[in-house]
Amino acid sequence: MFRILLPVALCLSSPVFAQTLSVPGISKPSAEVKPTCQNIPYSQENCVRVLACVGASGLYFDGRALGWDQGKVIGALSNGTRCVGTWKSGGFMGTGTSTLSCQDGTQAQVLYYTQDNDTGTVTGRGSDNHARAVIAWSGQNVLEFLTPSGKPSAELPCGPTAIPIS
Repeated sequence: MFRILLPVALCLSSPVFAQTLSVPGISKPSAEVKPTCQNIPYSQENCVRVLACVGASGLYFDGRALGWDQGKVIGALSNGTRCVGTWKSGGFMGTGTSTLSCQDGTQAQVLYYTQDNDTGTVTGRGSDNHARAVIAWSGQNVLEFLTPSGKPSAELPCGPTAIPIS
């Protein structure tokens, strides 16, 4: 029993790093999903954080984009619903597309615009199958981008009240 609880206790007591995404109960180390997210330009091992507002009621997506030029998107909605999808860059004038399917039946499509290729920084807009607007951000420095001037931490503008996020 001690051997089972010790790794859990160590994981729960580990510090959380701002640009590392590991969602307890969702993220599992495997060949497909790594426990940490690291930007490695021009590599299929590349991983950057993805954040998105879904509608204006405070629902948001927190996940990661894996790959280079195209790849997978994995993560969860703030209500705990798991989601997976794909993304592909190389569109006209730095555009790309992303699709996302969630376990609760939510499906979203986003058209994004590359801001900085090497850091994976993109901003995007789209909608889901419930007619909610989707606004998305990703990249190595996404939290810094979403930190308002003079504020101590990042905030997602997903409704009338910004949502603190780390």
